[in-house]
Order: sequence, then C-alpha cells, then structure tokens
Amino acid sequence: MKEYVAFFDLDKTLLDKYSPQLYYKYEIKHGKFTWWKYYRMGLFTLFYKLGIEIKDMEKMMRETAAQYSGQRAEEAFGFAKQWFEEDGKYHIRESMKKEIEYHRNNNAYLVIISASPDSIVMPVAEYLKFDDVICTRTIIKNGIITGEMGTYMYEENKVTEAKKLCEKNNFDLKDAYFYSDSISDLPLLKIVGNPVCVSPDFRLKRIAKKRKWRIMEK
Repeated sequence: MKEYVAFFDLDKTLLDKYSPQLYYKYEIKHGKFTWWKYYRMGLFTLFYKLGIEIKDMEKMMRETAAQYSGQRAEEAFGFAKQWFEEDGKYHIRESMKKEIEYHRNNNAYLVIISASPDSIVMPVAEYLKFDDVICTRTIIKNGIITGEMGTYMYEENKVTEAKKLCEKNNFDLKDAYFYSDSISDLPLLKIVGNPVCVSPDFRLKRIAKKRKWRIMEK
C-alpha cells in the first residue's frame, strides 16, 4: 500500500514547454494542423506563461478537440505516442525525474494531473511509470473520436478530482505533494500539505514567496 500521493502538473512542470503547442507543431510537420491555429495557440501560451487568466481556454480546447471528430482513436493515439517518442520525451525536466524517483523510493502514489488531453498525457505517464492520471478525456464511441471531450481538468476541477482520488485510496491531502508552474493551479496548491512551484509564473512566484512554499527554478 502506498504511503501518500504526489501530484504533478504536465505543462511547464514535468515538461519544460506547453505540451499542446509542442504536439500541434509536430502535427504541422506532418500536415495535420494549420499554422494560424498554431499561432493562436502560441498567443494563449504566452498569456499562460505570464500568469494571465485565460477565460476562453476551455472554449479553445473544445474547438480543437472537435477537429478530431471521426478519426479512429487507435490512429490518433498512436500518432500522439509517435510525437512523444520523437520529440516530447526530450522536454522532460531532469529535475522532475529526480523528484519522481525520490517519491517512488518513498512509496508514493504518483499521479499526473493535467488539463491536457489524454492522448498527450498518457505517453508521458507510461514512460515515467506513473501510477495514475487525471486529465481531460477524449470521448470515444465504437473506436471513433466524437470530437467532444470530458471534464476540462482545470482549476477547481483538479481539486474535485484530486479529492476523489485521495478518498478512494485513503490518502490525506495534508500529506500530499503537488508540483505546478501556474497560477491556475493555486486552488489545489493551497490545499495540499506540500506545494512545490516549478519555474512558476510571476503571479504564482509572488504568492509562493509570501507563503514560503518551495520553489524550483529549473
């Protein structure tokens, strides 16, 4: 039985970049995504990096998910795995590998918790041998992607799912760790016993210093 849970955000935390931007750039290379959509994503990424609240992020993600309607799930997820093997895995922070190993050696239950879609998150989780994943799920029917997505795993939705996981596995949030870079994750950072800010955006960094939370710059 695991002793406690350690949650890790994906974008700009486990990875040193924003994963959808990396993935869509890879799709452009293979003729699957348009440049103007990529630049739009880049603008949202800039706001994300600056810690600016993005009201339309969920809307944009749902619009993007709709573009995959009708694709065979096996093909789409296979392509995402190919992206990770050829590009994504080289963006994993070495510092996070060490943190994962530390918690694994201390019998922690390791969980990625991310707003990114499961097609992108799962290859990372498998590669780093995480125990569980909480992320935005792709809706699939009869092996075909519907173009819809499940609960957008952002802000308070992360708190709700983290609490459910802890209740299910008898973990105490006071013993939990959570690694994140973004002010959007403040709700969950505030309720775990061990918040860790990884290269935090300026708003989160200011709060982390005030609350004397651990800050990792790399």
